[in-house]
Formats: sequence, C-alpha cells, structure tokens
Amino acid sequence: MPKISRPRSCTRCPYQYKYLNLLGNENISSIQNNCMIIHFKRGENIIKQGTDVTHAFYLAQGLVSLFIEGEKRNLILKIKKAGDYIGLQTLFGDLKYRYSVSALEDSMVCMIKSGIFLETSKKNPDFLFEIMRGISLSYNYMYKKIKDINCKQLRGRMADVLLYFSEELYHSKSFEVPMTRKEMAQFASMSMENAVRILSEYKKEGIITVEGRKITILEEEILKRISELG
Repeated sequence: MPKISRPRSCTRCPYQYKYLNLLGNENISSIQNNCMIIHFKRGENIIKQGTDVTHAFYLAQGLVSLFIEGEKRNLILKIKKAGDYIGLQTLFGDLKYRYSVSALEDSMVCMIKSGIFLETSKKNPDFLFEIMRGISLSYNYMYKKIKDINCKQLRGRMADVLLYFSEELYHSKSFEVPMTRKEMAQFASMSMENAVRILSEYKKEGIITVEGRKITILEEEILKRISELG
C-alpha cells in the first residue's frame, strides 16, 4: 500500500512546483488543504486507464511512465520526471483517464482535488497560462511520437529512445536505463525481441556499450543520423 501523508507547508516544500509563486497565499492554502502526498514504489500504478478523473497529480520526486494499455502490449507515450504535472490533459478535457501512469522508480506524488485545481486555475490567468503551455508542449511531443512510429523503421525508433534518455532525462551520454527491456520495447513501439536485437546490433557496431542497465553512447552523431534517417 502506498504511504499517504498531508503537506505541512507548500511554500516551504523543497519540491514545490516552480509556478506556485504565481498564486496568492489564499490559493496556496486552498491547494494545501485539499492535497495528499502519496509515495509509490516502482511498478505501482498512479493513474489507471479508464478510471474517473478526481485529482491533479504533481510529480514531486521520481520518474513515471505514461502509457496506453493494449490487449497484446502497451505503448509507452512519455516519461515524466520530477517537477511536472501529470494527467492534466485529461483533467481539462475529459471525465476519464485515457492512459495509465506507473512509477519507474520510487516516486512521491502530490494529489490535489480536481475541483480545487480547476477553480484555482480559472482565478489566476498567469498560473493557467503556464499550465496550458505545459499541456501544449506535451501534445506537441505526442504528435511527433505518433509521426515517428508511423514513419520510422525499428532502428530509428530505438535511436530516438536512447537519445531521449541521454538528452532529455539524464543530460549525459552514460546512464542507467530506468526500464526493463520489455518497457524499452514498449517505448519504441516494437517487440521485445526486436528491441534486444537492435541494442545488440548497436553494441556490435560500436555505437553504444551495454552493461546490464547501464548504456553509454559512444557514437552520438551516428545515433543521431540513424534517428534522422529513420
């Protein structure tokens, strides 16, 4: 069972959302009084596809994956890291979640009652603007991912995944992959067998090294070229 607690002070929290300072004390108090802090272990579901929208979720610590559940396999859409909201696309536009979210590592999530979050957003246009900007960026990413899945071959899609880890998540050419090989395959929209095969090819070609979950990109420009050519 996830550990549940109440926030003591949102304004003093070291993990607070960077745009919280756009709100007045009354709004911050309202959020704090209608918030729960939930600690999730790796692999635990945070949002379940098809369930009712009840809260806004702020990822204070950890790493999570957003994915669509399918009959045969899942499709991981995006990985979110600490310092961002998750699930707001649905909060502002639907009554049920159209995807699931699970923890890729131990994570801490602030759950704010949806009605309070929406009301606060309506009353604070600067805060709402930043929320909408974040939603827009997420949609732009989703559109690109759909295009890449349709247009790129397997090697290009796996190159995209490795570059995403390197450039977006860890800002390093060497990183510990936060996923199993099966999850990496779901992120690249391919079978696990193909994911393992392509990683092995990249290793033999001297593009990467692989030691368990640790991957080091040796030939970044080649990997980028593979991504561009698809």
